[in-house]
Amino acid sequence: MAALVAVVSMPPPVAAQSPRPASIFTFESDEFWLNLHHFLYVLGRGEATMADASRAGVTLAVADAERGIKSLTDEERKTWAATVGVYASGISKLDAVRGEPFPTITAALAAADDAPALSGIDATAAEALMRAAPIYRKAWWPAHRAANRAWQASIEALVVRHGTAVRDLLATWYGLPWPSGGYAVHVSAYSVAVGAYSSSKGVLVVSSVDPTYQGLNGLEMIFHEAMHQWDGPFFNALSAQATPLNVAVPIDLPHAMIFFTTGEAVRRVEPAHVPYADTLGIWSLQLSGARRPAERLKRPLEETWRPYLNGGGTRDQALAALLARVGVKSAQ
Repeated sequence: MAALVAVVSMPPPVAAQSPRPASIFTFESDEFWLNLHHFLYVLGRGEATMADASRAGVTLAVADAERGIKSLTDEERKTWAATVGVYASGISKLDAVRGEPFPTITAALAAADDAPALSGIDATAAEALMRAAPIYRKAWWPAHRAANRAWQASIEALVVRHGTAVRDLLATWYGLPWPSGGYAVHVSAYSVAVGAYSSSKGVLVVSSVDPTYQGLNGLEMIFHEAMHQWDGPFFNALSAQATPLNVAVPIDLPHAMIFFTTGEAVRRVEPAHVPYADTLGIWSLQLSGARRPAERLKRPLEETWRPYLNGGGTRDQALAALLARVGVKSAQ
């Protein structure tokens, strides 16, 4: 928890929310309900001993909860434990990206901000959140909000310095437009076990206390998650090149390409940066439900996609060359 202590001790920026620079990202760091929801979500995954319960996004929250509980009355402890239990028995077992109603709940809570009451969301979640709200506000919210603001100030400075260059590289390489109003980043002390995600509703949530996403890793991560806005059109571009080759697009290829491309874009503006796919061993993982690790895709990306990023050929030529190497042969 050294990271949390460090950021909480920093003075908060003047404004909790800032649209600077509006054409790339906007940041939201004071969303009470969203923060409470994700804190309960990861605590519930820990209590339910889900497969990712040993990851930092969960273990940091559990340690944080244990400290805060010491300031509660016996009745508040019972209420808090019961609320975590509600999440552990249902909501925390859902996939945050596509496990409805979780994405719908998250989107509604992002819109609710710090409203005095909740409406229009899953009744079980609403009841649990309302019951836990005064306890969370007393024991954890001030520190969580301070951590959010400090993370935002740090990452926003990097966006101001490098954001335009990184955005322009990604938009040019993918041949797709960035939203004119920017992409919203919802900062929450905790998010999911891996620290950050973008839901099927397009809500990007990042943990401000996860040590993985500080500094340039944080800059790379917000661009990575925002690139999921292009999943549909980019998959169509891949499919258009796969069809003449009589191959199917590997299920994990689009995600692997995001890891590869965002890491390269940030490295172009900061040559000393090491993409977090490399530092965290992402290539050894099975991405997007694939049965095999993504490592098999890395060399083909280096040999077909990187030359295009360096200015050789067109996007579609690079995609065709890549799919000729990694495409899944269709049945004859």
